[in-house]
Amino acid sequence: MDKVNPCIASIFMKNIDPKTVQYQQKVVEKFNPTSIPHYSVLSDAAPGYTMDKLIGMLEERGHDAIMFLDIDCVPVNEKSLQYMFDQAYSGKVIGDAQRSNHIENNQHVFAAPHNVTFTLETYKKLGSPSFLPNHRGDVAEELTFKAEEGNIEVEIIMPLRYDAPPIRMAWETDKTLYWALADGMPGYGIGTTFGNDDGELFWHNYQIFHEGQQERFWKKCEELLRK
Repeated sequence: MDKVNPCIASIFMKNIDPKTVQYQQKVVEKFNPTSIPHYSVLSDAAPGYTMDKLIGMLEERGHDAIMFLDIDCVPVNEKSLQYMFDQAYSGKVIGDAQRSNHIENNQHVFAAPHNVTFTLETYKKLGSPSFLPNHRGDVAEELTFKAEEGNIEVEIIMPLRYDAPPIRMAWETDKTLYWALADGMPGYGIGTTFGNDDGELFWHNYQIFHEGQQERFWKKCEELLRK
């Protein structure tokens, strides 16, 4: 990645334990051989709004590619970050698989806001779409829609396995043991490992706000730091 200046941005709110932020920083640092800058950003605003604002702020700092990485998502080896940015600099939008199951949009699978990477050149080519949810998608989903409509390749990193079923809310009618992607695709849940044919790339805790989930994240980070 010569003559480029990528960065990683992790947004968190006040209900996140400082230990969670510190553990993520340590894991990212461990698996960051090219020392890509990693910003941990405290915000009380809606995630999509903060992401929109951060893009301009990070561009002002001279960055030309951004990875949004949720505070409870971490790389699992030294190839993870490099792979994502290499693909982004080739002109793709790349991210972990997600589906907005609460929206009727033909089982649309998109590059998830918890781990999505793109260059500012690609972002502007797509019309600088907002990361706010809209009538056809959830947070960050519009970026994938715009890429698909603009013939920009979207590389989706699929779930390989998950550690536990998602915590279901009382109002949910779907009580399956996983969250669904499109038909024929694997499901995902708490502690999902994402990867491709070359192996594992990222691990995402999910539902970090629920009781016991930050401790789960700490345990995973400790495991990765011992590797």
